[in-house]
Amino acid sequence: MNRSSFAHSLKSPLARRLIIAMVLFSASVTLLTTGFQLYQAFQRNMAGVEAQFQQIEAVHLPSLTQSMWAVNNQEVKLQLEGIMRAPNVVYAAVSDRNEYLMEAGRRIDGRMIQRRHGMKYTHLGQSREIGTLTVAISLDNIYAQLRRDATRLLLNNALHTFLVALFIFALFYRLIARHLAAVAEHLRNADPATHATSFTLARAPAARPDELDMLVNSVNEMQDKTRAALGALKDSKAHVRLVLDSTSEAIFGTDTQGMCTFANPACLRMLGYTHENELIGKRIHDLIHHTYPDGRPYPAEECAVRLATLAGREHHCSEEVHWRADGTSFPAEYWSHPMYKDGVLVGSVVAFNDITQRKQTEEALHQLAYYDSLTCLPNRQLFNDRLDQALGDAKRRHRLVALMLLDLDRFKVVNDTMGHEAGDVLLKEISERLENSTRANDTVARLGGDEFALIFTDAGESKHIAQLAQKVLSQFEAPVMIEGREVFSGASIGIAFYPSDTDNAEALLKFADSAMYHAKELGRNNYQFYSHEMTASANQRLQMETDLRRAINRNEFVLHYQPLVDARTNQPTGMEALIRWRDPSGQLIPPLQFIPLAEDTGLIVPIGKWVLETACAQLRQWHDAGHPALTLSVNVATRQLRDETFVETVRQAIQTSGIPHRSLELEITESILLENSEDTLGTLNALKQLGVTLAIDDFGTGYSSLSYLKRFPIDRVKIDRSFVRDLASDSDDLAIVRAIIALAHAMQLTVIAEGVETEAQLALLQSEECHDYQGYFFARPMDAESVYQNLLSRQPDLPAVEVKHTQQHD
Repeated sequence: MNRSSFAHSLKSPLARRLIIAMVLFSASVTLLTTGFQLYQAFQRNMAGVEAQFQQIEAVHLPSLTQSMWAVNNQEVKLQLEGIMRAPNVVYAAVSDRNEYLMEAGRRIDGRMIQRRHGMKYTHLGQSREIGTLTVAISLDNIYAQLRRDATRLLLNNALHTFLVALFIFALFYRLIARHLAAVAEHLRNADPATHATSFTLARAPAARPDELDMLVNSVNEMQDKTRAALGALKDSKAHVRLVLDSTSEAIFGTDTQGMCTFANPACLRMLGYTHENELIGKRIHDLIHHTYPDGRPYPAEECAVRLATLAGREHHCSEEVHWRADGTSFPAEYWSHPMYKDGVLVGSVVAFNDITQRKQTEEALHQLAYYDSLTCLPNRQLFNDRLDQALGDAKRRHRLVALMLLDLDRFKVVNDTMGHEAGDVLLKEISERLENSTRANDTVARLGGDEFALIFTDAGESKHIAQLAQKVLSQFEAPVMIEGREVFSGASIGIAFYPSDTDNAEALLKFADSAMYHAKELGRNNYQFYSHEMTASANQRLQMETDLRRAINRNEFVLHYQPLVDARTNQPTGMEALIRWRDPSGQLIPPLQFIPLAEDTGLIVPIGKWVLETACAQLRQWHDAGHPALTLSVNVATRQLRDETFVETVRQAIQTSGIPHRSLELEITESILLENSEDTLGTLNALKQLGVTLAIDDFGTGYSSLSYLKRFPIDRVKIDRSFVRDLASDSDDLAIVRAIIALAHAMQLTVIAEGVETEAQLALLQSEECHDYQGYFFARPMDAESVYQNLLSRQPDLPAVEVKHTQQHD
């Protein structure tokens, strides 16, 4: 090893730590060895001292005892001096029983060993102790020799340790440390992004690979993997950037302080910026959403995105105001997700969409669904909602609610003699007069045709309501000018009270309806209060519940099937199962007369299970008969969907019958979507996992918004027959149907219209690209045997079965 290599080796931390460890270990071993050797030498010297004491006892003690007995002091002294001439003896003394003392030498303060020997003399056969010999031997020479030996041993061992450590140090540096340093230098200077040749050590090839060769191979493999990973990361970044630049969804990123870190082109377009640098490095909250939807200031410390980011959780906002660069705003729906780097939260990525068009569509659909297009009054759906709210509020506050049902007198005469336009003018004028005769917190609704409903909250006494009813009737005293002619119309009013008449909204409506027809019977243009003499229907309801329970036990139910028809080919693609009740007399009772009662009493659950099992078994028979593409639709009531065993019931019905899962479609009503929406969503998702199809029945008559339609896993919407009935003559119904079909197409849902009874209705539906329809125009509901004989056994190109186009009540 030359001088420069040695100097460089001294700078090696690993080599230095190695030699320090070696020196410490060798020093420890040296100390232990030296100590052991010194201990052995000390033991040998002490054994010599002991032998010297034994020699004195054996040689000098007998003669001293004789001299002491003879009281020969001169001889005692000479013998003591002889003892003193022994090595390291510094003191010798004798004493008799009278403590007479003769000594030689002196006691020293240093280290010494003193030994007393008893002097016994035998006289006349008796042993007597006549004195004591005391001898002291110094240890100073022994300890001095030990120190000299220790110095010599330590120097010899230290020199040996130093030479061995130096040799091992040099050997370690040459064989290991310098190569490790070369590897470290290579890794420090290597650029993983560029291609480089494999690294090798500056040494002769070994006959057999050793650990350094394995290290070099691992380094080269690591470089190759790192280079490949960097290439993949670069490609991934380019792909992510391409996706960000190509997507129509606005996306931007923020750090933990809310500062923008990136923005894609869609984000810039929506916000009205031209370059990404206009946003990067700026507080995004201050730029795009600094106010609440109602216009209140939205402080940055309350920013939901920032709070969710700091908490490391996702956040979704269905609507929030976003501001553009030009100061205009728009509603947006956004999602934020936390971003992590090496396990550390670094910010969040936010995706948002402009929902202006969606809100406009929702508002338009809401207006169509909940308000009468002619009078702009609440329609039946909104009326039901208002009535429920009024009854709930009255229950909490212990107040009265009065419900008036009003039917125009002679309206049909006006329609028939002057035309529908004149009737519309009359309805609009009457609507305005009714609104003027009520308070701001009361509700005036058009239930359909010439029927109106008025809800009076905080009704007070009946005489007060009578005054209000008289005020309403007075609105009809003045004529309505239509096409220059004075037209008079009266009204029949029925009144029912909550809670004195009933505490149920549906019953309240029925009672008011009974009172209204009683007013008509009494000559029209008057009002009547409901009386309990009109409760015959309640008794009928009780009897029907008893009969319904008996019908379940006696299996009195039958299924009829109505075809679901492809609007393009006019061929049936499926069947809707419709339950009928055949009473003991053989008369068929339609479902509208007993299904509501079954839902109220919970009997719908066993009835619905029977319908599912029976209909699925029938579908299997049709499949086996050569119609495997035929599907089956079954209506599901709210109580069924709430039942915990419903999903399992559906699974068992499919499994037992052996039909394909996709062949079964379950129809639910819109109102179900709002009731226990989370539970409903879970049940619907479980049904979707089974593979069945889900449809919304009577779409357009419920309360659901686009957000519910988007949230739930719906496959098909079914246009309610109330919109189809006057489709060819009512522009409002046509507009509603068009909106529903367009909405279904936009959301990639299939759409079916029910209640199609005329060719004109079908033609309009076909022109709007409605997928399927059902109704009397194609076929009435019929039993399974009739379905096969009249429909399934026929050739596909044959025309539809002949039907009578009458009012439809499934």
